[in-house]
Amino acid sequence: MIVLPWKPFRISLRLVLMLCLVLVMGMYLAALAQDLPDNPYERGLVLLKQFKYGEAKASFDQALSKDPNHVDALYHRGRAQVALEQLDPAMSDFDRAVQINAEFAPGYVGKAMVAIARKDFGSAMAHIDKAQSLEPENAEAFYQKGIVLGYQKNTDGAINSLKRCLEIQPDHAYAHYQIGLAYNQIRRVDLAIEHLDKFLHLAPEAPEADQARRLLSNLR
Repeated sequence: MIVLPWKPFRISLRLVLMLCLVLVMGMYLAALAQDLPDNPYERGLVLLKQFKYGEAKASFDQALSKDPNHVDALYHRGRAQVALEQLDPAMSDFDRAVQINAEFAPGYVGKAMVAIARKDFGSAMAHIDKAQSLEPENAEAFYQKGIVLGYQKNTDGAINSLKRCLEIQPDHAYAHYQIGLAYNQIRRVDLAIEHLDKFLHLAPEAPEADQARRLLSNLR
């Protein structure tokens, strides 16, 4: 019988760290998946907040397959499609929502989103006016109006509309972002920093977060 000399089995530290990282990431992703609601509509809302627009759309697809007249699901699927630059399907969803319920203010806000993406600001303002006639305290309508006014170089008007949005919905992350940019344009550095900081606190993983961080670094 030949006895081979015993040699200790060695694993490099780098390999151990990589295995630990894979394990931790797997547990983290599994936890995220477990945190998602079973209800497809509610799951879509969570995914929208995580900026996972494709996955959110798929969840709203599922919700609408069960209830084609779910106007809120139509609205939020439209939002996801605007973010994905799928403007025609988005407008179809918003149109469908207001066909089901002609007094559904978010549907007109959604139509304004598409018009803004197409740089059709006249139509956007008409849709916003309709939404506000139905729901005067609709925060998103004030936000979209602020975007239009910003495009039209009406900085004061944009700031006032965005401020009104934040009075109604203080945690509207993108209103903080846009008003921060507007204050930067008029050299109100203190207010620009304040609102950009709030944006990053509310939406640290937003697609615009790195741009906000760079701007803050320059302002400070």
